[in-house]
Amino acid sequence: MLKKVFCYLWLHGWKYRVIEGQHQRYLEQLRRRGRVNVVFTAIDVTLWRYQHLYELLAADERFNVSIVLTPCTSRLHADKDVEGLRRYFDQRGMRYVDFDFGGKPFDIKRELNPDIIFYTQPYEYLLEDEHDCRHFYDRLICYVPYAFWTASGKLSYDLHFHNQAWRLYYSTAMHLEDARQTATNKGRNVRVTGYPNADDYLGTGHKSPWAASTDGRQRKRIIWAPHYSIKEKSTFAPRSNFLLMADLMVSLAREYADRVQLAFKPHPALLTQLYEDSRWGRERTDAYYDLWRTMGNTQLETGAFIDLFMTSDAMIHDSASFSVEYHYTRKPVMFVSSNPLPILEGMNDFGKKAFALHYQGHNEADIRHFIDDVVLGDNDPLLPQREQFFHDYLLPPGGKSVAQNIYEDIVGEV
Repeated sequence: MLKKVFCYLWLHGWKYRVIEGQHQRYLEQLRRRGRVNVVFTAIDVTLWRYQHLYELLAADERFNVSIVLTPCTSRLHADKDVEGLRRYFDQRGMRYVDFDFGGKPFDIKRELNPDIIFYTQPYEYLLEDEHDCRHFYDRLICYVPYAFWTASGKLSYDLHFHNQAWRLYYSTAMHLEDARQTATNKGRNVRVTGYPNADDYLGTGHKSPWAASTDGRQRKRIIWAPHYSIKEKSTFAPRSNFLLMADLMVSLAREYADRVQLAFKPHPALLTQLYEDSRWGRERTDAYYDLWRTMGNTQLETGAFIDLFMTSDAMIHDSASFSVEYHYTRKPVMFVSSNPLPILEGMNDFGKKAFALHYQGHNEADIRHFIDDVVLGDNDPLLPQREQFFHDYLLPPGGKSVAQNIYEDIVGEV
């Protein structure tokens, strides 16, 4: 007990303050040295938030910029994550340090000696030891949340990572206020720059990933994006809707085949959860995913999703971040939960504002009504409120891109 008390006081009363001074001394060394080594870690494509920032830093001769593939190898499909990253970066002609599943992980600190290192997630012990954030607290760690944070509490704002990182680039002033209220360091390392995906949502030239119609019919394009939780007693139990909806959504796809095109956009972790579940397992899961890939009016989407969102007509989901991100489209969206009250109780004020702009689905009848009346019938009374939310909260501050806001903060310090 005394040891726990001592550790708490050491971290919260001393360590987190000392590290701020260490950051300042490191910055002073960088200013004298001039050239800055920057490393971006990449877990999988769906979590990659740094494309535009990477381009700005890579074009600045003051920075040596590298990308290192750092998959979460505990995932059963980590190899697919790496394949997706390779395709993404190869298509853009970007150099990166690959990941070798059969060899020793690339030693970032020894080989690249980063001054600034960007992480995708704020969790310790998530990556291979040579890649894990625990070994880089003596450098300048930067982080942009991989999701639009709709929850408050320690997990969102007060992990060791949050308190020891040099910069946390948050989406809105409401998220900064949450950090001030929750984090031990009172959010002193937070800067409000906007959500990085905004740069893509607000861009032009979105390419449609939707399968072309084979019969010439114009169908409404609806996304179904289920959360990964399938355990009724888990932390995310109120979002555990996949097992209840799996057969229903297939039936609806078949029933509305002449009017609706459905895209199955599962959370990246759902595949692993289903593989490990005794009710599903690998064979049944693969068959289910293949069904969505092969039905005449459906498709499976497991990679990047911004173009999918922007070229869709509506979405049905039970995700946290998507409850905000889809509002960039200003299209109608339904949140599915048999009991939304526990979800609302865990939300911050920002999350509640976004949640209130959803049509609520508690059962099959609600989902059918959403498809028939809102999507097919174009009866969308929540549209004006979504438009207002978009202008009030989703546009980056300062009239600049999110990447430019982050870039200018870094350049102003080093």
